[in-house]
Amino acid sequence: MKQYTIGKKAAVIVVHQLCMVLMVTGVYATGYAFRHEAHGNIDIYTLISLAGLVGSFVSLAYMANVAGRKSEDDYTIYYLPIDRIYSDVLLVVFTLLMVFMGKVISGVKNQHFDYASLIMTAGTFTFLFDLAFIIFYQSIVRKIKGNILCTHSLLYKGYELQKRVIEKKDIHTQKTKEIMRIQEALEAISEGALDTTLNVNEFHGQQKKVAEAVNHIRQGLMSSVNESLKNEKLKADLITNVSHDIKTPLTSIVNYVDLLKRENLDNENAKYYIHVLEDKSQRLKQLTEDLVETSKITSGNVKLNMQKLDLVELLYQTGGEFNERFEARNLTIVTKIPSEQIFIYADGRQLYRSIENLYTNAAKYALENTRVYVELEKADKKAVFTIKNVSKNELDIVSDGNVDLTERFVRGERSRTTEGSGLGLSIAKNLTHLMGGKFEIKVDGDLFIATITYNII
Repeated sequence: MKQYTIGKKAAVIVVHQLCMVLMVTGVYATGYAFRHEAHGNIDIYTLISLAGLVGSFVSLAYMANVAGRKSEDDYTIYYLPIDRIYSDVLLVVFTLLMVFMGKVISGVKNQHFDYASLIMTAGTFTFLFDLAFIIFYQSIVRKIKGNILCTHSLLYKGYELQKRVIEKKDIHTQKTKEIMRIQEALEAISEGALDTTLNVNEFHGQQKKVAEAVNHIRQGLMSSVNESLKNEKLKADLITNVSHDIKTPLTSIVNYVDLLKRENLDNENAKYYIHVLEDKSQRLKQLTEDLVETSKITSGNVKLNMQKLDLVELLYQTGGEFNERFEARNLTIVTKIPSEQIFIYADGRQLYRSIENLYTNAAKYALENTRVYVELEKADKKAVFTIKNVSKNELDIVSDGNVDLTERFVRGERSRTTEGSGLGLSIAKNLTHLMGGKFEIKVDGDLFIATITYNII
């Protein structure tokens, strides 16, 4: 990366000034030669003038290219203190300077100098005026590059002020502006933008103290969030490691139980014990798999294949797979699903898992000889899927309304201790949220209502 160092820029400025001196002095020397009929050196003076002219234009072009930049690869425009002067003020001063320079040089021309004095005087004035010219020239170039030549001007500021007055917008004092900036920062932080900071040096008085307090609040929230994320990661890692360590002995238990079942045991008690071992080992296996899945979802390690899905088709497919299980418990499924397609954006496999979990809950825990209501409706460009059933046992754990059934290891009935892991609804809820949906559980007496909502596309 080629750096535009201060030394290089200064060297180009010096070259430009020398070229300007050569050009001006060459022109004056040529005029002096014509006046005193010394035609022998006119060609040399003309050549010097042309060389100075070419050199000044080349160096100006280079200065225009590097003005405001630090390197060839850095296209950011860096401004200097002089750039704070409004553009129209700068242009007026620049124009007056050029007019003054022209008058001074013209005055020098009308004076009766000898050759050496004329060249020295013209060269000195040219050197001084060119230095001011370069300063103004580079400032204008920087503003043009930064697209602020027009906007950073008194005329534009006056236009903005007049526009705000016409549109009846509030013209705020400095104190009000500072308060508004603090309010905007607080709103951004409350919405989760914890990287929002305030430059306290831009505030004054009491507002400066408030700005410092806002920054401290942001830092405290950032630390809390980072600590919370760290703890969640540690918990997820713990679950994953423990689950992995359980799998090996659990696999052995399952295999040995299977071997025992193949033995022709005559002892009825032994057969019963083997049956209990098989049941408990399968339950432990399911719990281990659910723990691993919960850990993946919590840590965000689930890979989603998001695509356009027909929710109506998915519900019909899922309902068909559960018909036998519902019939086995004399449950009647009542569906209210639109005939037309309803498309949402989700991962088909994970969405099926969430809906399947709700159907499974209904098939296991609904009161026999009752109805299970499955509905899908459109509401404000959203697809709302609802499944309702009456629980066969009292939902006493949520009678006080203080328990969230979607929390881990929470069961809707105290009697549910023989099957399930208490993680199903938690997994369904987290998967739904990961895919941009909304998952809700409501309980009205013994009526269990689960709702999944997605945006329609």
